[in-house]
Amino acid sequence: MTGTARSLAPLAGAWKQAFHLATNGSGSYGKGLNLARKGAVAQIQTQPGRISAPVAAKKATHQAAIHVPELTATQWDTLAAKLADDPQAVADLVANRIPATIADSGHAGGISIAPPADGITFSCSCPTGRTHRVCDHSAALGHAVAERLAATPSLLLGARGMTARALAAHVRGLVDGADPGPLPADTNGTVRATQLYALAAHRPPQPPPDLNLDAVTTLTWSDAPLPGPRAQDLMWMTTDAAARARVLLADTATAPHDKLADIMRILASPDGADHLKAAQHTTGIPEATLRAMMIGYRHGGPAGAYATLAPTPATTDVLERARETVHASRAGGLGTITIDGSTLTDTTAGVQIRPGPDGRWYPFTLWRANEWRPAPGACDDPAEAFRAARRARAARPLRR
Repeated sequence: MTGTARSLAPLAGAWKQAFHLATNGSGSYGKGLNLARKGAVAQIQTQPGRISAPVAAKKATHQAAIHVPELTATQWDTLAAKLADDPQAVADLVANRIPATIADSGHAGGISIAPPADGITFSCSCPTGRTHRVCDHSAALGHAVAERLAATPSLLLGARGMTARALAAHVRGLVDGADPGPLPADTNGTVRATQLYALAAHRPPQPPPDLNLDAVTTLTWSDAPLPGPRAQDLMWMTTDAAARARVLLADTATAPHDKLADIMRILASPDGADHLKAAQHTTGIPEATLRAMMIGYRHGGPAGAYATLAPTPATTDVLERARETVHASRAGGLGTITIDGSTLTDTTAGVQIRPGPDGRWYPFTLWRANEWRPAPGACDDPAEAFRAARRARAARPLRR
């Protein structure tokens, strides 16, 4: 049984009790139960003061009806006012659900949707029913109503004089423009989305933002619309988003990129060179430097790009220890390694290593005069990074 069915169970129980008392101990009560269990009751119709349905018997189908008193306009007003004070009930009604509050007269302003036993009468097209006494067919209808009330409580609402839609409109009229209070939540503090959307319609309207629309755009209705992104740009953004999603799903994502690192990520992609002009305009970095940073990003990610732009400042002690490590490992060969700023450079061999922002050493080779290009092989060990620089230098002759 669902939560809604359980919460509306008191309504079905109240109907069963009143209906049972109204049959006044007639044997038709039990016979009607058997008919209802066999599915003899067809579609139930409601109208103010009346519930009816065709009921199939042994040799014929009879039209059975149960008559109930309608609630007065004052009683409906009392019920609607009580529901309007309950945010949960308002949300349920606006979402086309019958609120559980309606099943309990103690929480419904003292108004009982289930009619009193002395207000229930019966009629049927069979001989017994024509005398307005309970018969097997009208009893079967009463049992069918009890069975369906938990799932369709609007059956009884309509018979008492107001449809669920009309009741929702009545309650909405009472709460329009008023704050219905805190959002209804379950014991875990969860608020259903349907309730949130329903209640939002009844929150006090917010003042419009103070915008000077004339300052936003000078376009008029006769101007051509601004161009949208090109198809190839949309395709590129989709491909890029899919690639990043794969990285996230594989749980191999690196630390979040800042703006410059994200620009380098785009430039380092297969079609990234198409965006060089835009990147230069955005960053103010010369195109030649951006191209070198693209290579650095491909070799070492964001840290490689930043090391290409400029070495991370290092203390003299750190640089001296790194130079001694390179000499001790003979990675530097017979050349002279000098400390220039925060770099270790062998000018004769055309190789250099730099500290990066991630604590690793990044290898570089001389490309043109005073122009260094990043090489693969970044490492925590400066000697290994220096060897990587020498290998890359051997594979890349100096350009004049």
